[in-house]
Amino acid sequence: MMTQLRSQMKAILWVLVIAFLATIVFSWGMGGFKNPDKPGIIGEINGKEISLENFDNIIRFEHENAVRQANGEELDDDALKEMREKAWDNEVERILKMKDSERLDIKITDAEIAHIVEEYPPNEIREIENFQTDGKFDIELYKNFLRDPQALQYLLQIEQRVKGFLYDQEINFYVSNSTDVSIEEIKDEYLKGAANGKLRFLVVLENDFDVDSSEITEEMMRKYYHLFSDKFTKYAQRKFAYVKFRTVPTEEDNADVMAEAKDLFKDIQNGADFEKLAERYSEDKASASKGGDLDWFDREAMVPEFSDAAFAAKPGDLVGPVESKYGLHIIKVEDKRVEDGTEEVKARHILLKYKASPETREQTYSDAYNFSQDILEKGFDQVVEQYDYQIDTTDYFSEAGYIKGLGRMRMAAQFCFGNPVGAKSGVYPIPDGYIVFKIVEAVDESVKPFAEAKESIFRSLEKIALKNKVWKKAADLAARIESVEDMSKVAAAESMVLHVTEDSMKVTGKLPDGLKSDRDFLTKAFRLEEGQLSDVIQTKNGCYIAYMERKSSWNQEEYLVHHSLIYQDKIKKQQEQAARNWIRELRVAADIKDYRYKYFRDF
Repeated sequence: MMTQLRSQMKAILWVLVIAFLATIVFSWGMGGFKNPDKPGIIGEINGKEISLENFDNIIRFEHENAVRQANGEELDDDALKEMREKAWDNEVERILKMKDSERLDIKITDAEIAHIVEEYPPNEIREIENFQTDGKFDIELYKNFLRDPQALQYLLQIEQRVKGFLYDQEINFYVSNSTDVSIEEIKDEYLKGAANGKLRFLVVLENDFDVDSSEITEEMMRKYYHLFSDKFTKYAQRKFAYVKFRTVPTEEDNADVMAEAKDLFKDIQNGADFEKLAERYSEDKASASKGGDLDWFDREAMVPEFSDAAFAAKPGDLVGPVESKYGLHIIKVEDKRVEDGTEEVKARHILLKYKASPETREQTYSDAYNFSQDILEKGFDQVVEQYDYQIDTTDYFSEAGYIKGLGRMRMAAQFCFGNPVGAKSGVYPIPDGYIVFKIVEAVDESVKPFAEAKESIFRSLEKIALKNKVWKKAADLAARIESVEDMSKVAAAESMVLHVTEDSMKVTGKLPDGLKSDRDFLTKAFRLEEGQLSDVIQTKNGCYIAYMERKSSWNQEEYLVHHSLIYQDKIKKQQEQAARNWIRELRVAADIKDYRYKYFRDF
């Protein structure tokens, strides 16, 4: 039994190892390099180090789980990046939570963790085939696996996940105690669906006013500048000059794709199932899962080369390979018809794209790598001149890592913000090849000078002045209105429109007379009782004075039925938001040092 189990255990671990190595080699930029300052450390969170080994294990675990959930299908590059970035964020948050749990005096024992790991494994563990007997999870197989010394690293990952989950539960309990939902909020939510009524109202909008530029003085702008200087922060920026090594398919690569297309064509002619081949080989993801089915289409729906071939064929014909800007198509025409005078075809296709072979990609990487090594010895500009390479220069970019023309390159940005001007990079992958660069400009964080911020300050003060005028006007109107009759008189005297909603207006309804939707106004207006006149209701759209002419009667029994459900839904959302805010505050206050750029290139 134990021999068989060890065999199964090795199968599980080797799936993880192989998948992880593939990820490192092909998706993380052909390997990493050492951090000379702190070897083996990829980050520090408030002094707590994250080791490369531990992070590798986390990624390995997440990658295997993601592949299993995708029924064995390997993740594409975007999904891999997203998974790795999420793993980093989760690890940062885990460390921050653990640290804050000390302040909250939360303690979870090793015995508790061990008990849950052994008796209540998570679903991703239960779904592993090696832990199942007759298609069902076998707890004894799982327990025997955990007892084997070779399963230690896997066990540590499970324990870490369980420990994090238990701390999350305890911490969320503390955080959620600060949340509550008022009776007014519950009633507002209930009224959205249950209440209807008829409103009369006046509205004062910013469009009704102008602000004279003389109203906003130099002194006011300078005071605003000093009070809210944090609004005028210019974030640190960098630029780099780079050489691009594009991975371009060779004539031999294209010939290989053409040969593959011709072989598929022959296989289909000899009786192979078109739909199965499309599912397996077609690179048109939208139609591949449907056996290449394109449904009905007219001539204008497809590129000319495709349409010409498909419309020239008869139902049942197999056509191809047809070359278009997308690649090579094998087309199976299934039917034809004329709809409203327009000829249409129903067809399936298999698309094979022209792409660089692994050998071509390897050669491109080798060229980029050799360049990166040469510039360390001879200098960036000297090697560029020697080989007559073309240099491009980026626009300014922030530490967030979006670089115009190249896309999101977090690790390249981290390299630039962690090194001085003149520093030369290694090889960084981009969608169509690789780049090697040199940092050429660095702008540190600063506050915009007053002269540069002056225009935006003026606009802000202009907005404030407009809101003040709107409020003052609405307050003046409200002082003259004591009844619904007064609303009509004031409206006539001021040449204003007295707006009247439909008889069964709802909180979620539209305002009359083409007014901009304002849910905030309607929510507050529906708090009025029938026959009640409001004070000034201020929203971001303007100021209102409303009268509830008719309102549906309050169904107390129905409200009580919905009360608990509404409360539970709103308190859950508030607790989730409170937890997010708490984590955000922890991150803002944390000292986070990210050294991933020293090891990985493709983030």
